[in-house]
Amino acid sequence: MMTDLNTVRTTVYIDRQELSFETLRLYQAFNEQNRFEIVKNFGSQQAAWLQDPEKLVGYVGQEVYIKFEHMASGAKNQFFGIVTHVEISGDSTDTAGGIRIIGSGQAILLEGVPEKRSFTDMLPNEIVQSILADYRIPFKCNASKELKLPYAVQYDETAFSFLNRLSKTYGEWFYDDGYELIFGKPEQQEELMLDCDADVTDIKLRSSLRPRNTHKYAYETKGNEWPDVAGNKSVKTGIGLLKNLVSVSDRLFNRKFRTELEASMSPGSSLSKLAERESTSYVSDMLCVEASTRTCRVKIGHYVNFNFPGRMNLKSLGQYVVTEVEHIVNRNGHYENRLVAHPSNPVYVPAKETGSSRAYAETGVVVDNADPEGQGRVRVQFEWQQGKTRTNWLRVQTPDAGSSDKVSTNRGFVAIPEIGDQVMVGYEHGNPSRPFVMGSLFHGKSGTGGGAGNKIKSLSTRSGNCLELNDEDGSVSLKDPGSANLLFDGKGNATTNANVSHTINAGSTNMINVGDGASVWQMDKEGNISLTANTEFKIRVGESTVVISKDGKITVNGKDIKIGAAEKLSLSATDATDLGGKKVEITGSSEVTVNGAEVKINK
Repeated sequence: MMTDLNTVRTTVYIDRQELSFETLRLYQAFNEQNRFEIVKNFGSQQAAWLQDPEKLVGYVGQEVYIKFEHMASGAKNQFFGIVTHVEISGDSTDTAGGIRIIGSGQAILLEGVPEKRSFTDMLPNEIVQSILADYRIPFKCNASKELKLPYAVQYDETAFSFLNRLSKTYGEWFYDDGYELIFGKPEQQEELMLDCDADVTDIKLRSSLRPRNTHKYAYETKGNEWPDVAGNKSVKTGIGLLKNLVSVSDRLFNRKFRTELEASMSPGSSLSKLAERESTSYVSDMLCVEASTRTCRVKIGHYVNFNFPGRMNLKSLGQYVVTEVEHIVNRNGHYENRLVAHPSNPVYVPAKETGSSRAYAETGVVVDNADPEGQGRVRVQFEWQQGKTRTNWLRVQTPDAGSSDKVSTNRGFVAIPEIGDQVMVGYEHGNPSRPFVMGSLFHGKSGTGGGAGNKIKSLSTRSGNCLELNDEDGSVSLKDPGSANLLFDGKGNATTNANVSHTINAGSTNMINVGDGASVWQMDKEGNISLTANTEFKIRVGESTVVISKDGKITVNGKDIKIGAAEKLSLSATDATDLGGKKVEITGSSEVTVNGAEVKINK
């Protein structure tokens, strides 16, 4: 039996002016824009058009205030919104005519032009506050403080769509309660007891079979690991019916479903927390209550309990959270609502499919390459990032990268882009939260190409070191900023130039071999130097020469030749020894001895 408490008075104000109406519908739901429709009839088409269309169209953009109030208890349910559409209509019979005023909640202001914004190393609450600071919308944030996001991007989507996606990805409540925009589960929430013989006109309990055996995996670059965690197996539901559904689900869907984490990976146990949230949201979606009531005390995001008459001897269905409600006022002014509610425990209610944002390769400029963890990463600023906004630390793609048993780090091709370089940035799986540098790009002020016929290939560093390969003449040159260079001319010739000094160090042996052994210069670590020539070895200094020929002749020529020995000097020949000169002097400080079978001395 219905009581007077269910008699509701509905009042509508547009631009602070009360508006009489025929019918009203107000729809509110988690992860959706609130929307309403107010119909006012004028009896005929002519009467409708006589209402000053300019004034009626002027409703667009005006603030709307809707109040539902229990006549007896004084309980109120309030809604603030904005008119977005006005339709003036009438039919050819001239028996009906009126206007339809359509609008949304204040959160419609978040549905601007899709844009790009990024957030680095921020908590979800900080991201929400940063976005909503640009709007005059009351809001409350109570998201988890355990999950700091390394990088999150609003990518070619409206602010509302991004917050919606953020809500789904991180398992946070997101809804407009009619006055405030709520992100995260409120610390305290009202609880309403609905009497099935007084408040409720219709009730349905809907159960569904849903898999929840989810395993999340993600790549953690610092440790080069692929952690894989399962969702929470021991979900506390507080509702016996739900426990049974969970048991059936686990028995039937016993296969492990591995899916990649959509969120950007953060340090610590974020993977397990996110896997738990997704698993429990599936549990919450296994059971829901759909009901129609005549009490406007039902509010989006509030808890409800259903009280059956004692004569029915039924157990309580448990506590539920209202995730969807539609308020309806008919032509007779009669009020009712239709609600959908899910179990309040587990706390992570099922998130509606919000869609995903897909990113495509785009250019940016390197603004930092001093990776604090020494992994060779860089930070990039896109054109749409302003001021000090930039990406997090991005890995750089290279033709070859890794390690080996002989090279623990930096095995492969290492070429980290310089600050100011333009780079192409790609996204893993198209996920805007997972950018990486694909490579660098020349532009009109930094590149000149490979010359005529694309003949030049080169590798140059910031300081001026350059390796150049010329396909026109086949040459290869290597040079440094000090003009020391090495040239292979493509014709079999090699030239080394050093402006200051040239040092060759060899640990064991250094050999120069010309003509396949025809001329060899060899030095070893034992201190031996060997010079070998098949024809002739010549030393020339100015006018002085030493010539060693293959026929056994050694010729020493010089203006003044001195031969000295600290102890003994021996000159001998098996045939003859000639000493000749305009003047020959042999002096002995102590004694001179001349011996021979025959000694001839001419005066």
